Amino acid sequence: MAENQEEARLLDDVVMRTVANPTASHGWHQMVDLMRRQARPALSLQLEQFLLANVAATGLAGFYRATFLDMLTGRPEYLQQAGQIVLTLQPHDADRLMTFLQYAWQRVLLDIPDRQAFRQRLQELSLPAIAASLNTWIGQQVQVKQVLKNRSIGSVRKVALIAPYVSNIKHPPTLMALQQAENLRQLGYEVVLYSAQEMLGPDFKHYLGSHSYTPEPQFVTAGWDKYLGQGGQVMTGDTRFSLLQRWKSLLGQIALFDPDLVMFVGLYAGLAAAVYPARPVLSLGINSLSPMLPADVWLTAQQELNGLQAAQWTAAFPVSQAYYHSYRVQRPALQHTHTRASLGLAQDKLILVTLVSESEARIKGEWAAAMLQVLNQHPQVQWLIVGGNGVLPSSLQAAAQGQVQCIAFCADAVKYLACSDIYINPPMMGGGFAVAEAMALAVPALSLQGSDGGDKLAGAAQASLQDYFQTLMQWLHNPEARKVAGLAMQQHFDDYLDLNKAAASLQAACELAVTRFNQRMAAQTS
Repeated sequence: MAENQEEARLLDDVVMRTVANPTASHGWHQMVDLMRRQARPALSLQLEQFLLANVAATGLAGFYRATFLDMLTGRPEYLQQAGQIVLTLQPHDADRLMTFLQYAWQRVLLDIPDRQAFRQRLQELSLPAIAASLNTWIGQQVQVKQVLKNRSIGSVRKVALIAPYVSNIKHPPTLMALQQAENLRQLGYEVVLYSAQEMLGPDFKHYLGSHSYTPEPQFVTAGWDKYLGQGGQVMTGDTRFSLLQRWKSLLGQIALFDPDLVMFVGLYAGLAAAVYPARPVLSLGINSLSPMLPADVWLTAQQELNGLQAAQWTAAFPVSQAYYHSYRVQRPALQHTHTRASLGLAQDKLILVTLVSESEARIKGEWAAAMLQVLNQHPQVQWLIVGGNGVLPSSLQAAAQGQVQCIAFCADAVKYLACSDIYINPPMMGGGFAVAEAMALAVPALSLQGSDGGDKLAGAAQASLQDYFQTLMQWLHNPEARKVAGLAMQQHFDDYLDLNKAAASLQAACELAVTRFNQRMAAQTS
């Protein structure tokens, strides 16, 4: 009790110090640490109301307040307030804007079930407006045409590949960039990978009141030679410096390389936006939306968008052309022949499997309740949830003993796919790569339309939760239906998703980007 009283006094003291000095990050961060130890609904509500009454709603103090209250309450309005406020802060702080942009889209990704809702939420958070503001400011600061001289671009020989952040081969966006490097090299192009490490920096831990930041990465280039070639070049920004200094430094290196084309992989990178005035840009999003930056061509997994010419996200961006390019996933390689016995799995169970890094955030709500009902009605079913820390999600606590088995993250999780009967993708934006890997192994997969997983399945994606569970029931009771569905999905993977078949499509996209670049250069001089 004495310790609790001491903590309460400490919290009161930190709150008053923060209110007295609300533009300093350390008070907000101390409150975060204390509330994580003491959090109770009544206390959280009391603190929320006190801060609303005693800290300004605008300026840097208002931004810290909004990002702190987003962490405290989890309610959507505070992150939205933060996005509106950060656009008004002066002087312009590219590092804070970038930190908020990268944090906000990843924060939202945990809570959003489909592409339409994801896109709408990013608009509500002002992220396209933040990206447009960064683009304008970067253009003014770097004057790229003084560094990277305009020249006629005919054929593509050299490609500058840009990613916002790279760490190691276990980091999916890093792996995705490396895979694109390999595909470009297979076309005979010389490739150099550049990253300004835009989620990091000298003060990056202090930009948000929520004390949220990207942990320092385990930067390991082991295994990268497979993708970049022996001695392949990777150039990263020195994170001791501000983003502007990193962008300028890397632009100098890009100018020395003098690429014919820039390819970007991610949602946004200031470095990629900076080169747009001087070189053709081809972009690829890590989710199923277009990247949030200027590009001549962007690669879409939605066939119905092919050829569409439009400004993406906001009219402040130039018009780009969508190019249908569905080849996104490397065929999974099984290092060893695994069996259920070797993995300690039951021989007599019908096994469902889900690969997910944030199971508590992803497995919830109406869908989780319906899955729990399926388990209750089918005692012969076992559900493997692989990823994260291997802890059973709170939504599944009522499952029968042993019917849900949670396994912590492992690099070779594909072995569990190979020994399972059905792949289960929660209603969420992510999960597309796991769905595709299941398809490659002829494991039938369930995912809703309008998401990364649904895009991989194309016509086999489920239109509604009702369809989802009807199909699951059919597969649980009909082994032949499972087999037919799995083989059809494997064929779809072979025809449309296999990254090893991407070369011709990628080359055509590169050439289209060059054509459109030459057209916009001609329009500027006419």
